Amino acid sequence: MKNNLERKFCVAPMMGCTTPYARNLYRILSKKAFLFSEMIATKTLIHSRNSNLIIANDKKNPIALQVGGSDYNDLKKCANIAYELDYDEINLNVGCPSKAVQKGSFGACLMQDKNLVKNCLSSMQINKNIEVSIKCRIGIGKNFNYEFFEEFVDEIIKSGIRIVYVHARNAILNGFSPKDNRNIPPLNYDFVKRVKKRYPHITFILNGGIDSIEKAFDLSKIFDGIMVGRLIQNNPFCLKKVDNLFFNTSSSYKVSEETIIQYFEYIKPKIGTDSIYRLLSPLLNIFFGIENGKKFKVDIHNNMKTNNFDSLEKIFLNFVKEKNVLIN
Repeated sequence: MKNNLERKFCVAPMMGCTTPYARNLYRILSKKAFLFSEMIATKTLIHSRNSNLIIANDKKNPIALQVGGSDYNDLKKCANIAYELDYDEINLNVGCPSKAVQKGSFGACLMQDKNLVKNCLSSMQINKNIEVSIKCRIGIGKNFNYEFFEEFVDEIIKSGIRIVYVHARNAILNGFSPKDNRNIPPLNYDFVKRVKKRYPHITFILNGGIDSIEKAFDLSKIFDGIMVGRLIQNNPFCLKKVDNLFFNTSSSYKVSEETIIQYFEYIKPKIGTDSIYRLLSPLLNIFFGIENGKKFKVDIHNNMKTNNFDSLEKIFLNFVKEKNVLIN
């Protein structure tokens, strides 16, 4: 087991966002952040011809593969796939509240059957060279119930897992969209503090409501680690501060023309195998908060229509050259 991996700062799994291309950019910006794939349903992972467009690792470690499912045999197969692809960890999604996920019998609805979740996690324990973990909520429904949360944790850790990522909100399974569930149910960080005291040997990573690097850093002093999602989706370039702040490296990463060159070197061999939007979307938020960034955005979108990658690379390079001081 890779016991020395640090999870002080983790990038949350996000559908349509934490693609292999995004993870490549994240790793350029931070060598230390613990990354996650998008969630992938177990049967899709096992049977889809295109699953590699989601799960390709390309040595972006430390990294976890997140899966959704509740069939023991499927979960065991997925754990083997994750191991073969050199993922450091395989994570079971028990936090997504969407209707589609519920129909597939995985996600947050599984919290209603803690014994099933324990058995799912046990089935994933294929060997000591890949960590098994879970990402869950603090409860189900509109009312807080700490006893429910503690009893859930008490049961699932019997599977042998040592790492629990907690979105510190309840999941509302009916009448709320996934977006609503990320924002409307109130946060309760206290539940995570209390459960940590009850199980000090388990690593609990806090997720939910962390909307700035500064807030993330402050919370990292209180909890075993933090996990951020929408903050990185909105502005992945804030990752350049992570290694210095959270892992005490000597300096922060500086965004430069080399950043763009490295990124395009990675995506160029993928041209034609995936959509131009998925290939380039991680870079688009380089314009986040930069004055007159709209002009560059217009040029980018015009060239995306014609798949003109050489021109696209030049636009990004010119932007970085012109706005270097503002970006850094």
